[in-house]
Amino acid sequence: MDFLAPNNIFEGTVQLNQQPTADNHAVTRSYLEANAVVGIATDSANYAELVTVNGEKQLKLKPLTITDVAVDTTATSIANWVSSNYTNGDEKQEGDIIILTGVSGRAQTFIHNGGAAGTDADFTEIEGQSVSDAEVRAALSASSGIDYNASTGEFTADQAEIRGFFSAGAGLSYDDANGAFELNVDSDGISEGTSNLYFTEARSRGAISVSGNGITYNSATGAIALAVDTDDVVEQDGATNQFFTQARARGAVSVTGAGLSYTSSTGVFELTADTGDIAEGSNLYFTDARAKSAITIKSVTGPDVQLLVKEANGDLSVQLSDVFAEFVAGQGLSYSNGEYALDANTDDIVEADGASNKFFTDARARGAISADPAAGNLAQYDDATGEILVDIGDFRKEFAPQNLTANTWATLNHGLGKKIIHVSAYDSSGNLVQLDVQLVDNNNVKVRSVINVTGAEIVVSL
Repeated sequence: MDFLAPNNIFEGTVQLNQQPTADNHAVTRSYLEANAVVGIATDSANYAELVTVNGEKQLKLKPLTITDVAVDTTATSIANWVSSNYTNGDEKQEGDIIILTGVSGRAQTFIHNGGAAGTDADFTEIEGQSVSDAEVRAALSASSGIDYNASTGEFTADQAEIRGFFSAGAGLSYDDANGAFELNVDSDGISEGTSNLYFTEARSRGAISVSGNGITYNSATGAIALAVDTDDVVEQDGATNQFFTQARARGAVSVTGAGLSYTSSTGVFELTADTGDIAEGSNLYFTDARAKSAITIKSVTGPDVQLLVKEANGDLSVQLSDVFAEFVAGQGLSYSNGEYALDANTDDIVEADGASNKFFTDARARGAISADPAAGNLAQYDDATGEILVDIGDFRKEFAPQNLTANTWATLNHGLGKKIIHVSAYDSSGNLVQLDVQLVDNNNVKVRSVINVTGAEIVVSL
């Protein structure tokens, strides 16, 4: 629950039942004593103290004094020194210095780091100054072909000396002034191997041959000639894969039925039919007589009037004047030249019997609404006026200012008919007062304050 009051003053005891798990959690006394620094240990009094600054208690560290510095000229490592001088693990304390000069290279310095392992893990090496550029450069030198500048540490190639290391053999020439090699030989100077042979036209032509009719090859010149046409290809016996001829194509085509003719000698088709050559089936051909005879006029007897006329030539017509004369208008309607118009209001319309489709009245509308009689419904309805009311007193009870005695229960009769209610209290200045609340029954509740409160305004609501 978020407690959003801007300023909370707790007069009673605030109790926490859980240990803190987040940065913004409050802490218990037991947690504070177990995790907070509240004093200086007696064996550290020489190094730290608690001081008060601007009303706040602060930790002050005193200047540290190195109490022991030992220089060892024989131990070759810190592990070797520990083996000989640190048998109990308490011979040196945090901050003590060990300087080893018998190690390989530069002397090494170690400080006791406060560990209690009783081994060399209790010591940390104090690193000296990094090797300077000048020290590194002084340790380097160069040989033939390489020049070295000890003041800058730069190495450069001595091109003249390097060129002198090279010379040329057979088929090559070498200029030691600029270091250039040059190939001084042609293919005549390179022996032919057994696999990668030199090219000759005779070798190339000899590697080619041809087979089959209509193609020839001259290995002496390398010329290949094709001398073949369809006359060199024999037509296979049988009905398939024969050579094309116009006679064969025209002879393979024929026609049947009336209206189409074909000349096989020329391959020409000719259409010679019309509708007279096509017999009439169930789909009859059109004629004017057939169309006109398909239309008849229905005979009408009695008061109805026959308005549709069929002429001698088969045309149909309607006389509009005869059509308009057959229509009239009733109550609420007007009629002229075949056009009806509505000329009525709700007074001309009779309300039908039954429960549906009735005209609106205030009484009918109010009578259709009622308040739900279910228990707990706070709405009140007057069907005579149509007014709906929810009385604030049905769900909220405000009490006259109450004087509360510290740690004493007071019973309030709210009469709201519900046991589960909400209680709010404010002092005479309008500040929220936190009360202990005890639900009694559907109409009563007990409240208690941990301090005396005069003129408390208390509100009970659903």
